[in-house]
Amino acid sequence: MKHKSLKKYLYLLPMMLLMGLNACKHDDLQIDKANDNFRSGFDFVKNNYDLSLFAAAIEKSGISAQLNGAGPFTILAPSNLAFNIIGINRPGDFDKMNPDTLKFLVQRHILNERLLVRDIPFNGIDVRYRTLAGTELYTSIASRDASIQLYFNGSLASRKDVTLANGTLHVLDRVMKSTANTTVQSWLAKRPEYSILVSGLKKFGFWDELATEGPYTILAPKNAEFEAKGMTAEVIAGLNVDRYLGHRLFGCYVMRKKHFFISDFVVLGIINSDAFYYHQVPNDTYIMTLTAGRLNFSNINDQSIGYHVEVRTNKNYPYDIISEVNGHDQKAIDNLVDNGLVQDLQGILVLPEQALKNN
Repeated sequence: MKHKSLKKYLYLLPMMLLMGLNACKHDDLQIDKANDNFRSGFDFVKNNYDLSLFAAAIEKSGISAQLNGAGPFTILAPSNLAFNIIGINRPGDFDKMNPDTLKFLVQRHILNERLLVRDIPFNGIDVRYRTLAGTELYTSIASRDASIQLYFNGSLASRKDVTLANGTLHVLDRVMKSTANTTVQSWLAKRPEYSILVSGLKKFGFWDELATEGPYTILAPKNAEFEAKGMTAEVIAGLNVDRYLGHRLFGCYVMRKKHFFISDFVVLGIINSDAFYYHQVPNDTYIMTLTAGRLNFSNINDQSIGYHVEVRTNKNYPYDIISEVNGHDQKAIDNLVDNGLVQDLQGILVLPEQALKNN
């Protein structure tokens, strides 16, 4: 079908995004009046109800005394709602976690330095800092109409520059996910819900490279998405690779030399004054456009973001739109590993009949 314009909501997305971002002020963190005297790191977290789950995680990881020490520290504190997203609803839920895993989670939310908003290069994407866990922290920041959008590993800082006696604190709307000593290849291989994607990447020759340095950003539909389009494991196994454009059919899920958190598309849109990021499918005329923005404009306190992918036959009109797919599962996006990220995708980009060589 010929498309002279994108769907109406996509045209409105840049304006809606900027309006929503400008409106998102989260100044109602419950702060004990005693904080006028500036508590130390752990004491501050422990005395704020909105951060009670993170306080429990710190205590169980055994570093509460360290965070009350001289510092300086920067604490990136996920809110209780952030923990709820990943299924942590009460302190006892942390008992189900391996103690080393829990300690790693807490330490990667702490820096051994005081990092204020003014210290971060503006209009920067993936500016790196080192965490207490020894991992790299990726920071992106942009400003538009006096509204500052600050993200750590893709998680929005809903409250910034909270003064501590021994550093500073930023409140995050999502727990930052990171898996050490893991590649995008091994991450996918360990999760059977992505096995059909894995089989397609193997069949068309894109699998082995995913163990190399990268970086890669993988757009990853689960098995149920493939099966809903009739692309079962048996169908994939029976495909004749000589009949299909492999880069179009499965290579489109692999973004090479790209290290993208979903929030990076938001920041790029602000910096470039263009909500669309264009990604060329290798060795093909097909192009992908990616946009990102808030999901729930009816609730100012819900700053969840998702992303939208559109596959076109060409960048400029005239073109056909092959597919439009979203990624919005907050539990399944921004999976950081050593050589890139895996972004869950709720749909299929290209069907086999759309990738036949005679098309």
